[in-house]
Amino acid sequence: MSDQISRVLSFSTKKKISLPNPKTLRCLLRKGEIAAKMEKGKNIEMELTEEDLSRKLNRLKQEIQETRERRMEVEIATAIAQVANTALDEELAAKMARYAIMNEETAAMRKEHDVFNKDITRRLQKIHEKCSFVNQETNSGPKDTHPRATEENTGEEIVYKPPFQGR
Repeated sequence: MSDQISRVLSFSTKKKISLPNPKTLRCLLRKGEIAAKMEKGKNIEMELTEEDLSRKLNRLKQEIQETRERRMEVEIATAIAQVANTALDEELAAKMARYAIMNEETAAMRKEHDVFNKDITRRLQKIHEKCSFVNQETNSGPKDTHPRATEENTGEEIVYKPPFQGR
């Protein structure tokens, strides 16, 4: 026990106090062994160390407060992000619903288009059966009426001669 007391009471300027378990310290205080081992000059160092411990305690309290504030900020930011995420999810669900409706409308329009094309094809076939002039080719007009047919291709080379200029 006295070894523990000497370890607790041995102070140096380089090291801070390393206090033992509080139960052990109370036990030592009851027996009065600390008072017997303490010297006059070490009592002042003990007070300085208590100030250091007080500062450290205040610093730890401040860190705890800052940590709580940061945690609250993170919780608020998380809540905001969750609300934004929920809004985006709802927007996505609405867009998906609109997309599904558009797909259904497009499919219905394609069916109508196919029915229309079949109807037109059927009508053209009926007209084709009734009229014989439809059997003729569409390009049965006069020969050489397309744009390139009118171009002259004589194979002659055109030479540019500047106009005569007098003296």
